[in-house]
Amino acid sequence: MAQQSQLSPTPTLLVPRLPAKTLVGIDLISFTSTENFHGIRDLPEGWHFLYTGTTESFSLRCGAWFYVGDISAVDDVAGHEDGRVVQARRDDNMQSEIRIWKWDQNIEALVPMTGETDDDRQEVMRLKANLGATWQSGKLFKYRTRLPSSDSSDKQNDTKKAHEEEKCEEEGRKAWSGLTDRLSPRLLSRVLDDPDLDIDGRPSWTVTSASTAPQDADRIPGISAEKFTRGGVAGEQEKELRFLPVDLKRTWREGAIGRERTEAAQDRSWALGDLIRRYSAPSSDERIGERQILGELQFTFLMVLTLMNYSCLQQWKRLLNLILTCRTAIRTRETFFRDVLRLLLLQLKHCDVVEGGLFEMDGDYGGAFLQKLLMGFRRSMQEVLEGVTGSIVQAEMDALEKWVKKEFKWELRKEAYMRRGMLQLEDGEQVEMELDDADDETGEYAPVVVDLGESGAGERDAAPEADVDMTMADSDTHVQ
Repeated sequence: MAQQSQLSPTPTLLVPRLPAKTLVGIDLISFTSTENFHGIRDLPEGWHFLYTGTTESFSLRCGAWFYVGDISAVDDVAGHEDGRVVQARRDDNMQSEIRIWKWDQNIEALVPMTGETDDDRQEVMRLKANLGATWQSGKLFKYRTRLPSSDSSDKQNDTKKAHEEEKCEEEGRKAWSGLTDRLSPRLLSRVLDDPDLDIDGRPSWTVTSASTAPQDADRIPGISAEKFTRGGVAGEQEKELRFLPVDLKRTWREGAIGRERTEAAQDRSWALGDLIRRYSAPSSDERIGERQILGELQFTFLMVLTLMNYSCLQQWKRLLNLILTCRTAIRTRETFFRDVLRLLLLQLKHCDVVEGGLFEMDGDYGGAFLQKLLMGFRRSMQEVLEGVTGSIVQAEMDALEKWVKKEFKWELRKEAYMRRGMLQLEDGEQVEMELDDADDETGEYAPVVVDLGESGAGERDAAPEADVDMTMADSDTHVQ
């Protein structure tokens, strides 16, 4: 025991008295707790997401984001800090992080111990003092991104098996880093509000599977959405998600008319640029706004992956719909589009973790939504980058196209589809069939918006030709 106390403990998360058979998830893995489970040790530096549920499925899931290491060094772009989190700055001489979260029976979730009462402070001191004994008794789960294999192999293969698991774990940690490297205190505070601070001043941001954004909420008259009930236990006030405002039905500047409005609806580069500039302010460095978009793509996907949050799925799709329908921005923001495609490929490689399937959550069986977006983006990219060699966007798109074709059997090249052929009916008769191009939203099949202006139908015939606006807006036809 004396020898253990001289060792510097690794970053550890203690969860004493967690009810047995509770669903516990940390980053990319989940498991059911036992009475002997008291926490997780050897947490690597970086972002982590811990969540729990009373059952493995069909129950509310509650989780929290936290950062291991010096969080004051995490930022959108060097030089910008989140004021609320600066107080969590730590001296270099501080010991390794020991976080202690307790089970709150009222909301059926883990919450950080804040030390607001003498009993809590004494409890924290006791748990930290007994950390060595807890470790030696085997009550701490070693952090992993992949659960070790349970196969019983011969002793001769143990070395090979251990090497493969070590390599798999290394790949898992690299993948988790790629899925979270654009998150920041500023982004989490924008989406989830100010963090909770534990007894040592370390922040964490909470979210549940029921958290939702206003645009995704179902408002039923006479029923308050402030409280939810699961299993007879009243929960805390539900958190409202404050996502980036993405309006796919209005992607042109205020006051735009005629050709400008038409082009801004068919090419959403202006809307993307406007969003980036707004969330870079007051700085003129647009990398800040780009990082906010990439970070929100990461946040929303991981909340679908772990909590199966429906509102996060809708925002993930809205962001992809905005980004992948841009044209001119492909050339002017090459680095951003390269990062988006690289992130999307990594996310798709992990989408099978979602229970029931990522694309099936809202009835999009087979991922038709994303396949159609990628087909359109590939066509636009080829037109915009025609004659350009060595494009970083083209390279990432080629890698993504190759993977989805192998794993999902998606064909992103329109010319690869047979347009006309012979079809044999059940009675043996053969008929010639031709694929209808009516769903191709280009050329003569593009949806239109006719802007009649405020003059009314009586003056419509006298309006100049420039006042007629033909626009594709979110794949729907609108008459204004």
